[in-house]
Amino acid sequence: MRAVVRLNLLVAGAFLLALLLSLYALIHQARSDIRRELSSGMRMAEQLLTQVARHPEQLETLLDVELRHLSLQVLPAGVSPVSEEQSETATPHWFAGLVWPSNQPLFERRIPLDARRILVLIADPADELEEVWESALQILWLFVVAAILSSLAISWGVGRGMRPVGQILEALDQIQQGRFNARLGNYSVPEVRRLADHFNRMAEVLEREQSDNRRLTRELMALQEKERRYLACELHDDLGQYLTGIHAQAYLLSKASGRADLVAKTAPLIVRDCERIQQGFRRLVRNLHPVILEPLGLEESLRSLAEQWQQSSGIECRLLLRPLPELPDEDSATHLYRLLQEALNNVARHAHATQVCINLSQAGNNLSLRVQDNGQGLPVDVRPGVGLRSMQERARCLNARLELMSAEGQGLLLTLDLPLSGSAKT
Repeated sequence: MRAVVRLNLLVAGAFLLALLLSLYALIHQARSDIRRELSSGMRMAEQLLTQVARHPEQLETLLDVELRHLSLQVLPAGVSPVSEEQSETATPHWFAGLVWPSNQPLFERRIPLDARRILVLIADPADELEEVWESALQILWLFVVAAILSSLAISWGVGRGMRPVGQILEALDQIQQGRFNARLGNYSVPEVRRLADHFNRMAEVLEREQSDNRRLTRELMALQEKERRYLACELHDDLGQYLTGIHAQAYLLSKASGRADLVAKTAPLIVRDCERIQQGFRRLVRNLHPVILEPLGLEESLRSLAEQWQQSSGIECRLLLRPLPELPDEDSATHLYRLLQEALNNVARHAHATQVCINLSQAGNNLSLRVQDNGQGLPVDVRPGVGLRSMQERARCLNARLELMSAEGQGLLLTLDLPLSGSAKT
């Protein structure tokens, strides 16, 4: 059931209850008023009859006068008065029975005129009942008109108030379908305007994230192809070349079994090429997985990483490692190693720095990593790429807090606070 229908039914019920209470109060008060009016009329009639008793000639004149709430009848002795039909009034019988039930005591008085006639004085509530009925009709129409006007006002107000809700729901449906360009307009109601502003900001963030995800997907695919080309080149140009040389040298040995000088000359070449193949495989494996962590541990692995990076990049790298605590698991050490590796690679690619300082130490229950360079810093409108996103993802896996503080032209400070009590997420 729609909200406007439920609200109209609730208001109609409230009006009906108020109408019934008003009619009950009206009927209850009418009984007291009628009783009081009839008593007052009887007292006035008794005063008139006292005057008629002194002047009998005025009786006919008194009988011709229409008295409010009173009925005067001259009847033969022993004859009961005939009551007037209720239908002569505009008051329905059922309503008259509610206001003035038939078991109410009669206001009646009989006065003997002579031996054959009596004067019957009866209080008649018909006029009062008609007034009460008219008042009840006025109250009824008043409530009906008020209920209709209230229903119209509620329908108009709720319809106008629910219009923004419908627009918000329609915009949310568009968001659910992936159309993050949905926006809400400006509204006059402050609360709805605030809600629309929050929705628009949320939609802008989602649209920006969608754009970033598409860009990162393209970059990841390009990076994947780059890694594949790199592996193909390494295997073909380096390892494949050495394998081709070994194959040729082994063929010569097979044909020169009787020539000791050729065997002595070819065998060292085979050994040299095998060593180069071994070195190439180690380099590939190290790039794919930091196996150096297993035999050396985190501290020595980070020292080796810093030295190799300094030699390959030509940037001075200062490393300060205080005694490190045990990390929760092997994955945490791998994530930390890769995060620092990515940070150093970003410095080499983008920072134009001449010096990098790395500080890794325990601070309370946290392991604190600080990487600071003297490069050009991050632009104000920089959008995170694959490198930064990968560091953020590794920080999330470590349940750590990663922050980048930079001023353009004043270098970059990367901070990572890793809680030692938790473990890395998978």
